[in-house]
Amino acid sequence: MTEEEKQESLTRQLLEQTQEELAETKDRYLRALADLQNLKRKMSQDRQEAWERGAISIVEEILPILDNFERALKALSEGNNLDSLREGVTLIFSQLRETLERRGLEPIEALGQKFDPFWHEAAGQVPTDEAEEGSVVGEIRRGYRMGDRVVRPSRVAVATKPEQNELNQVAASEEPSADSS
Repeated sequence: MTEEEKQESLTRQLLEQTQEELAETKDRYLRALADLQNLKRKMSQDRQEAWERGAISIVEEILPILDNFERALKALSEGNNLDSLREGVTLIFSQLRETLERRGLEPIEALGQKFDPFWHEAAGQVPTDEAEEGSVVGEIRRGYRMGDRVVRPSRVAVATKPEQNELNQVAASEEPSADSS
């Protein structure tokens, strides 16, 4: 075998070996890609199932409250007295609040707090000297949180300094007039 034939044979062997390695690498790549796609699909399915289990769990806790509302409505249609109906609705409200609190829901304390756009949604301003400027002086709709996450911000009224005209008008209306002497 000549030197040239040996070189050609060696080149063919290297080429075949490289092609085999490429085919193996491509096969491993395709298998890894398929495994990744299967993992993504499984994770998505698991996430959906976990969400559904959580939703069912919450609904199971709220169903007795729905039953109590149905009983209250039936009592109302049967003409039961207003005091017992009021007491029943109060108990249902407490039952709902306790159920949500067990799930981690907490009201956001707003009144008297410094306005914070993370926890509060300003619905209006109230000119006043009675409270510090920028503090919450009215709660229009209670807000709720779970841990550090806002479920619904509190809709609030925020204190502002009264304008000078308003102060002058208030002062003028409090001064005795010259006619009243």
